[in-house]
Amino acid sequence: MTSSIYLHDGSFEGMLSAVAFAVKSGGSVHGIYDEKSYSVQLFDMVVTVPTDSLQAEKLFSYLKNLGEYAVQFTINGFLGEERAVGFHLYQMVQLCLRHGARALELYRDDSIRYLSQLSRRVNGEAHRLSGLIRFRELKEDIYYAPFESDCNVIGYLARHFSCRMGSRQWILHDVGRNISLHWDGSKVQSIEVDSAFTTYVLENGEVPDTHLGNTERYYQQLWQSFHATIANPDRENRKLQRQLMPKRYWRYLVEMRGN
Repeated sequence: MTSSIYLHDGSFEGMLSAVAFAVKSGGSVHGIYDEKSYSVQLFDMVVTVPTDSLQAEKLFSYLKNLGEYAVQFTINGFLGEERAVGFHLYQMVQLCLRHGARALELYRDDSIRYLSQLSRRVNGEAHRLSGLIRFRELKEDIYYAPFESDCNVIGYLARHFSCRMGSRQWILHDVGRNISLHWDGSKVQSIEVDSAFTTYVLENGEVPDTHLGNTERYYQQLWQSFHATIANPDRENRKLQRQLMPKRYWRYLVEMRGN
C-alpha cells in the first residue's frame, strides 16, 4: 500500500487537523509535516489538509479525556518544533484508540518515548530560561527581556513572569522567532516589536542606549561588578557552568557580556 504524506499550515490547529484526517483516512501514513518545512519529491503521495477548527477541537477534547500526559505530549510536541512530531502524534493517537490512556505509558513504543523525551526537553528549557531571563528597564517604564530558545517556550515564560512581577509591565521577546508578549499588569497579549529595534537586538544582543531607562546602564554595571566580585577563581568549573547555564543563552545575559 502506498503511504501518504499529509501537510498542514504549521499552526497548532493545522497540525491537529492533519493528524485527525490521517487517522480517519485509515491508510498508510509516511509523514505529517508543516508545509513550509517540506519539499515535495517527484513520487510523493501528498495530501494538503486544510485547517478544520472543529476537527482539531474534537481531537484535542479526546486527548484531554485521556489525561495530562496526552495533553502535554501534544502541546509540547508542537512547541518543540521538530519536523517529525506530527507522525509521532498520529502514532500516539492510534495507540490510544487501541489501548486507551494506558498507551501513554508504553515507553517501549518509539513514538511514546519520542514524545515523552521531547515534552521533557520543552519543560526543561522553559524552567531553565525562567531563571536566565534578564529584563532591561526601558524609558517607557516597561521592562523588556530578549532571548532565543531552541523550543517555543515564550508562553510558559509569560505565565511564570505574570505571576512573579505583579503589576509591572513587561515585554518578553523571542528574538529568533520574532514573537513578543506584553504584560500590562492584568493580561498577556501578543504585540509586534519594531523591526529596526529587533534587528539591532538580534545583531548586538542588547537594547539600543536610546531606548534604555536613565539608570539601566548603571545597574547593569553594578550587576556585572557583583558577578565578577563573587566569582572564586580557585573554584572555577567551566564545564559545570556550561551545563547549568548553556553558552547559547549567554548572548542576552548582562553578566556574561564580554565572555
